[in-house]
Amino acid sequence: MMAARHTRLLASLMLVLLLPCLGCARQDGSAAQVKQGEIDLSGWDAGRDGPIALDGQWEFYWDRLLAPEDFRSDSGLPEKSGYLNVPGSWKGYPLDGQPLPGRGQATFRLRLLPGPGVRQLALRLFAIHDAYQLWANGQRVAASGLVGRSAATEIPHRSLVLAKIECRGTPVDLVLQVSNHTFRRGGLLHPIQLGQPEELERAHIRVWAWAMLFTGSLLVMAIYHFSLYFLRKKDISTLYFGLGCIVIICAYDTLDSSDWLVTLFFPQTDPDIVARVCLCSMAVLGSVLYRFYKSLYPKEFIQTIQYVYDLRSIVFVFIITTQSQPFIYDAVSWLAIITFPLTFCFFILLALCLRHGRDGALILLLGYLILSATSLNDIYWHFFSSNGLTLLPVGLLAFVLSQALAMAQRFSNAFTAVENLSSVLRTEMDERTRLEREIVNVSEEERRRLSHDLHDGLCQQLVGTRMRCATLARRPITEQDVAAEVAEIAVLVNDSVSQAYDLSRGLWPVERTPGEIGASLAELARRMARVSGVDIEYSQNLACACCCNNHLVQLFRIAQEAVANAVKHARPGCIDIALHCGPDRRLVLTVRDDGIGRQAVAASPGGLGLRIMAYRASMIQATLSIDDFAGGGTRVVCSLACTVAGTTQEDADG
Repeated sequence: MMAARHTRLLASLMLVLLLPCLGCARQDGSAAQVKQGEIDLSGWDAGRDGPIALDGQWEFYWDRLLAPEDFRSDSGLPEKSGYLNVPGSWKGYPLDGQPLPGRGQATFRLRLLPGPGVRQLALRLFAIHDAYQLWANGQRVAASGLVGRSAATEIPHRSLVLAKIECRGTPVDLVLQVSNHTFRRGGLLHPIQLGQPEELERAHIRVWAWAMLFTGSLLVMAIYHFSLYFLRKKDISTLYFGLGCIVIICAYDTLDSSDWLVTLFFPQTDPDIVARVCLCSMAVLGSVLYRFYKSLYPKEFIQTIQYVYDLRSIVFVFIITTQSQPFIYDAVSWLAIITFPLTFCFFILLALCLRHGRDGALILLLGYLILSATSLNDIYWHFFSSNGLTLLPVGLLAFVLSQALAMAQRFSNAFTAVENLSSVLRTEMDERTRLEREIVNVSEEERRRLSHDLHDGLCQQLVGTRMRCATLARRPITEQDVAAEVAEIAVLVNDSVSQAYDLSRGLWPVERTPGEIGASLAELARRMARVSGVDIEYSQNLACACCCNNHLVQLFRIAQEAVANAVKHARPGCIDIALHCGPDRRLVLTVRDDGIGRQAVAASPGGLGLRIMAYRASMIQATLSIDDFAGGGTRVVCSLACTVAGTTQEDADG
């Protein structure tokens, strides 16, 4: 039931997260496509249809950086290399029977055929690798970095550009130079959108708004969990959770320097530094997350895999901070490859946690599943495709939310456990206080009983003996009378000794050497049989000749109370007392009678005897059961941990 609720909650959260992404990915309703370097916009209305993506076949001129004047030359137009689908990469494009490399330079050309009327429009160029400049009707309207024919002459600068153009009802020629000597794949990997400037600005602001919401939420969670750690340093998971939030913020806000939040606060930041921060964050994120999981589930998440993550992070951080961009982006492919087996290890370990019933394991597994799916989508898009919807931000947000839910569940379970424990402790303390009051009452009652027994029994016997002795001293008697009087006095003395002996045995039963509980129980059986007239038998079967259990006195008291209850209330014909060594190193005491049943035993005034027996059993960590015997009567069984020679009772209890 709880797992199903968590699953529904995560599904609802993911739906909320995907809504802005779907909104950002919305395309125009027009069916216009670029065909052989031209697009007919006569049926498109910017205000009605919204922005349009200039997708399709652009004219493609490989290894040439052409300007607008090159297309107005009297000697003729430059020869096309072909048409390249945008968005797309020129890597692998077949030219003269050979696939093109990922790095190089090229020129793209497109003719816009707008409808009649004068309109102010804008082009949104997003994340073009690596430097570019754009002309519209011969006028340069956008540039980023410095286009060059080699890595030495190129200055890469990836940025978001809104290039404003004016349509007067006549064709508009777009010429776009692109050079890429850094990344693995060059080309136009994202759509170029055409629309009203204010609409494109609003789309960009919406992206920043969601990024700020995500970043602010992560900062609040990070500060909250850092505070929890400083208040309770024993729980290291809160520290790793806060560090994970900070690392994810760095990765999220620098994921694409042309459109994400870092450019809002640091517009002049070098994109190269931004890209290195993003890659370093991605490299160390695995180590932080693994340590977070290991702090939650130390038995399942082994130390060896943590060393592998740490080594991977150190190596890639060193490469990212010291090497050139081309080498870095080649190394990123190895980082992605290494991520696959480590991701599989994460799944296996989280599945083990789920199987072992660990708190929050299901939520963390679902969150990691979402993160892995979005990461694999972006890795596939980065290496093999183009125009893919970037889902990693959604995966990161879902992943952080799953961790927060798991932490909240752990805290909730901990608070619930504390509340339950407090309730149990309050109940135990109330019961202990009540039993202590009853024990005090029993103690007072025992003193009164002992006083009555001494006054009416032993004292009377001694008084009678003293009077016989005084009479013998006052009157003259013959030698034969002296012998008779002395014999009677001896009988009185013997009765007094027996009564004194019975009283002492009741007060402290184990006066022999420690471990001779059998003799004490046997004496209890004989004495109670003589007093009550009930046939009481004792038997034992002990593995040790001398039992060295530290709780024998409490066991004797339980037997004494059980026999007394049976004699007083059950009207038995016989009572059996047995002491034997049970299975699993347990010492078992059994008191069984053939009386009228358990209700009679429970009918003692206030049920105090049974509660005292239960209290004594809890004191020595024993189990006590009272039930009706199959052959009739009642059976009382008390079982406690046995102690063998050479061990302590604490060892037995453990």
